[in-house]
Amino acid sequence: MKDLLDNIKIEELLMKKLILILVILTLGVACENEQDLKPEIQTEATEKDSIQNYRGNFIYIGSDAVLKGENFVYEVKMDSMANLLKESLKGYQLDDKNIVPIEVKGKVIDNRLRKGYSKVIEIREIVEILARKQSENIEKKK
Repeated sequence: MKDLLDNIKIEELLMKKLILILVILTLGVACENEQDLKPEIQTEATEKDSIQNYRGNFIYIGSDAVLKGENFVYEVKMDSMANLLKESLKGYQLDDKNIVPIEVKGKVIDNRLRKGYSKVIEIREIVEILARKQSENIEKKK
């Protein structure tokens, strides 16, 4: 009879351990699901400003031009601003008459014509012409 009581106590002890293990596993699985149920923080999607500053070499030949920076090359849309830029370069001393370092504000768009470069920049504002003016160069020679 004593053996029977010992066997029952051992079985009760094993059952308690089994129940404890099941409770721990259940809590573990339940906690993992709570992370998925956290509310998502919604941020307003702000549109990136399409008018940005671009610094590079303005290269023009005839009626065509490109803007070549460190990581980009864009065809320049030859509108009134591009022609104004081209005309304003006459007062600058240039190492190469067709290549001028500049900084402009512009909008880059896809080229619809399927010829030339894949991206076109529409110059909206001439920020700075990084070449020296001719008068500055003459003063330094004196």
